[in-house]
Amino acid sequence: MAKAFDAGVNFLDTSDSYSTGDSERVIGNFFRSSSWRDQIVLATKYTSQVGDGVNDTGASRYHIVRTVEASLKRLKTDRIDLLYCHKWDAETPIEETLRAVDDLIHQGKVVYAGVSNFPAWVLASALWTSDVRNLYRVEASQSVFNILQPGLAVEMIPLARKHGVAVVPYSPMASGVLTGKYLDSYEGPRDDARGRSLESRYGDDARHETIVKLKSVSDRHGEPMIRLALQWVSEHDGVTAPIFGARSIDQLDGTLDAWSETASDEAMSEVRAIADEFAANSPMNYPPNAGQPFVATTRA
Repeated sequence: MAKAFDAGVNFLDTSDSYSTGDSERVIGNFFRSSSWRDQIVLATKYTSQVGDGVNDTGASRYHIVRTVEASLKRLKTDRIDLLYCHKWDAETPIEETLRAVDDLIHQGKVVYAGVSNFPAWVLASALWTSDVRNLYRVEASQSVFNILQPGLAVEMIPLARKHGVAVVPYSPMASGVLTGKYLDSYEGPRDDARGRSLESRYGDDARHETIVKLKSVSDRHGEPMIRLALQWVSEHDGVTAPIFGARSIDQLDGTLDAWSETASDEAMSEVRAIADEFAANSPMNYPPNAGQPFVATTRA
């Protein structure tokens, strides 16, 4: 984190459900022992399962209030700069969710509201509800968006651009697939859950062919694949701030190096043509479970 912040990164994204809260604890311990907190926009999330109880999940007022208090303690901070609803909860009226977050904003515990992995029509409903009920509105939308999963560009990005909602795409490098390191296969140990996940999302022939084409562009123009992938996402009109994950200093260095320069117009023209061809010939890839309402046992 210190190296990323020293390099100019000023936005940090986590969730109450990542590593059962340990992600927030590590971040909180770091901020407590450093002077970075007020220079960083800190985002976390609620909705995902964080316990065994029936109310330990969802977007109800009951769960939101409790999980925000717990996140503030783990993060060792007095406010959450951006609070995301991690996924759509069809069991809870959107007004209840928005009003709970509105109250937390008025209390100074939250600065901005956001949503993650929402279908475009649910975001539109949230914006309408906040408008007619005079509630703080959703200011940011986070979903997967990359060359191999371009569905966000169909409805969500135009909607967000129209209404001034920030678009914060995750996985711009397709979990490392668009760096070229999995070019041959995603094979790994039989119990490698990450390998199985990558195979299920990116292992089809159309995506593999697209990756091979992008590697050719990378080789011919001397541009790292990671730079081409990041630039393709960031150049979309309406995209505010792509986020990336790093498991090591080497991975962080690679991303920072790729982001330090801009790929040539010629190279990016070829990348856009490849991406457009894939999107035109493949089913649109919407955010995970975009059409699937989040369902849980009856709760408060």
